[in-house]
Amino acid sequence: MEDAHVQYRAYELVRKLAEQGFRIIAGDYKLDEIWMERKAGRKSDIIRVKPQTFDWANQLRQDSQIAYQQMQRIRQAIASVNTELYLIYIAEEHPVDEWEELKKPLGEGNKKSPRMHIYYLDREDEESELSIISHDLNISLTEEDKRELDEMEKEAAANHMKNTLFRKIQEEQENRKKIFSFSTPLFTYILIALNIVIFILQITRGDIENTQHLIDMGANFNLLVMEGEWWRFFSSMFLHLNFLHLIMNMLALYYLGTAIERIFGRTRFLLIYFLGGLTGSIASFATSINVSVGASGAIFALFGALLLFGLIYKQIFFQTMGMNIILILGVNLLLGFTVPEIDMGAHLGGLAGGFLIAAAVYVPNKKNQKNQLLGLIGFIILSIGLFIYGWSFNSSSPEMKLIEAEALIEEENFSGVISVTTDALEETGDSDLIPYLLFHRSYAYIQELEFAKATEDLEAAIQYDERIPEMYHNLAILYSQQGASTQEIEDIIDEGLKQFPDNEELSNIKEKLPSY
Repeated sequence: MEDAHVQYRAYELVRKLAEQGFRIIAGDYKLDEIWMERKAGRKSDIIRVKPQTFDWANQLRQDSQIAYQQMQRIRQAIASVNTELYLIYIAEEHPVDEWEELKKPLGEGNKKSPRMHIYYLDREDEESELSIISHDLNISLTEEDKRELDEMEKEAAANHMKNTLFRKIQEEQENRKKIFSFSTPLFTYILIALNIVIFILQITRGDIENTQHLIDMGANFNLLVMEGEWWRFFSSMFLHLNFLHLIMNMLALYYLGTAIERIFGRTRFLLIYFLGGLTGSIASFATSINVSVGASGAIFALFGALLLFGLIYKQIFFQTMGMNIILILGVNLLLGFTVPEIDMGAHLGGLAGGFLIAAAVYVPNKKNQKNQLLGLIGFIILSIGLFIYGWSFNSSSPEMKLIEAEALIEEENFSGVISVTTDALEETGDSDLIPYLLFHRSYAYIQELEFAKATEDLEAAIQYDERIPEMYHNLAILYSQQGASTQEIEDIIDEGLKQFPDNEELSNIKEKLPSY
């Protein structure tokens, strides 16, 4: 422990640095050292102030090397890439042996090896060293002379400054702990358990790879949503395509969910998860005609909430989880844009919805009525806007009408199939869709005993590149029923076998041709 005079000079320097824009980021009461930081654009200046006298240069070298390693850890904690370290020692006397070479900057001064500067303020060189520090940091550490204190006054002042400083550091650490421990996780575990139980039900009640089974279990299926089954926006959050899909989502829910529950509390967590997930489901409804399942929309809502937390507690966010969250989010978004099977509508919708609903409920123990109102209004506008767009998109989408026709065939509503496919054929010029619309309409015509119209649709369908064997199969049967010659039937079967040489049904029909 250094004497009162040295400690007094050290904590006076800390006070002056604080007045020049440096903030305290760490401290050790027993080791009597203070770490401070100042950001200037993308660069950070990190200072360690330590009252300590070294008898030998080697002791000073060892301490500076330890400090350099500590600085690397602090640099990671504050998420600063471009940094320089300034070690300031307050001492009575300089080492007895040669030590001046230690004052040469250590490191290359790049992102991997930040430069370190050493300043040794003993009684003899204090003024000149302070002048160098002021120049290097572009600050002013000089001030009008104060009344000279005696030793007892210096000791009292040093103890007061030290105790006040470390009490403030302790309070900030306790406040930070409170931010991350507003509540203990509960609903995260309940949601994970529910997802697992429902997945077991998926497996035991049918073929998990069967799309109709997913729809029956409550998947987000646009056609049924438009018929009034809006609850699918929520039920689809608890369904998964396979075991890997479940495991990946539950791991993400565990890590993100527990963090959100601790930071935002249980009630806010539920609102963020379900309302943000709702926006994700609506976004999926608005941007994709595919059947969708999974908790990823709600999980991305948790990402959105963490980004909102980062805006409110920027410093704490980047000192703790910030860079990891941004990296993971970036990787997930990149995968989403490159892997076609991933429902990016749900991901982006959940991310935006989670951010906005988190802004509306805000973080505990803080209020910002303007931002909360904007968050709520933004969430409502986004959700309703996506739904209106999705309704319009699905109502006019030829792809959706094809899906609707397939559903009507299942219901044996063949007049409905003819009406839907006819409307779609009038509205689309998509050569990939037209043959399937014609095929479905031809099937409905067959069921309605309008064989001539069915034949006409099938003859038109096989003129497109998109074909299926059933087109030739049905057309051959229709030719037979309408009294076509064996040669005409054989020609259409041969054309089908040319396109689908391994199709058994067409081969079987050809073998039976003499019976026609």
